[in-house]
Amino acid sequence: MQLKHFAVCVPEPLPLFELLVLETDELPQVCVGVRRGVATGDSPSANQQLQFDIIRLDGTPSAKPDSPAVQAVQVTQMDRDTVLIALENTVKVVNLQGRPSKGLPQELTFDFTIQTLVCLQDSVLAFWKHGLRGRSLQTNEVTQEITDESRVFRVLGTSRDIILESTPTGDPSALSNLYILTGHESSY
Repeated sequence: MQLKHFAVCVPEPLPLFELLVLETDELPQVCVGVRRGVATGDSPSANQQLQFDIIRLDGTPSAKPDSPAVQAVQVTQMDRDTVLIALENTVKVVNLQGRPSKGLPQELTFDFTIQTLVCLQDSVLAFWKHGLRGRSLQTNEVTQEITDESRVFRVLGTSRDIILESTPTGDPSALSNLYILTGHESSY
């Protein structure tokens, strides 16, 4: 096992912490936030482009943010050049430069506040207080949905299997039920 030490300045509070891997870099970059892009001459409009707040582990200084932060719930790197950014009720599909990803929907919209996002082979699962909804990354169509307003759900883990906790909506101190979700393809 090789241990590397990095002295970095981490923001307080820490809104996000996600490693982003670039093929050209020896070390990953740490994403600690997301901001609206600034429109320039030939770039997409500011509302389409996003910027990542990055900590570079190789010691290279990062650019200082010059635009307002967005309240990203989660950032997930799906493949070598596709990143999913879960905002309040939308998932933006962008490349590592924060521009809309080619060949995929630019945005997946949900009618609830996303608490956790799980990326599958060809779809995403967005979990919310009373259930989950899956959407295809190719067509943006709903692939699966579970809603039970008598229960409050919380995702406990997604590293290999998806572990879900539920409690009665009217009695949050009641005993919890734990579920292991199966039947989905391996997540990234």
